[in-house]
Amino acid sequence: MAAVLAVVVARPAAVGAVLFAGLALLERWGTTSLDAVAGAQAVLGPGGVVGPPAGAASAWCTAAALVLASPWVEGSDASEGRRRRSPSPAALVVALATGGAAAAAVAGPGLGADPALRLGATVAAVVVATVVASLRSRHVTAALALAAGVSAAALAAVVATGRVGL
Repeated sequence: MAAVLAVVVARPAAVGAVLFAGLALLERWGTTSLDAVAGAQAVLGPGGVVGPPAGAASAWCTAAALVLASPWVEGSDASEGRRRRSPSPAALVVALATGGAAAAAVAGPGLGADPALRLGATVAAVVVATVVASLRSRHVTAALALAAGVSAAALAAVVATGRVGL
């Protein structure tokens, strides 16, 4: 998942954010497989609320890193030959990818026992990713994404090293 998203976001700071978010998932759940994370979250509960506070905070930082990494995809209005002021269809597809991955980190990727929670988290994350993609301060959002990704990995490392109980 992280490798595909890293290609999609395509800016150095945003790529770093996505890779750190993937590292956080690996440290927290022991895998980057969405199927395995879905299984763990189906048993234990949504990652954003289960486990020690550092683990839950890691899930939220992972989600923040992913939605903040959503890039603006330039589009044009072919009929008028000018730049589009709203996100292009490609930007919306990228927002679906980053927002969906962010929701999976916090609420779990599967529908499981609480489909309304997971669907709501996905819709909210995709909307936030779309808004972030429409912002013109790409360097600022990419830097914030990188900071959130580093924080997610650091918090997950605290949980993985046993400094707090799972």
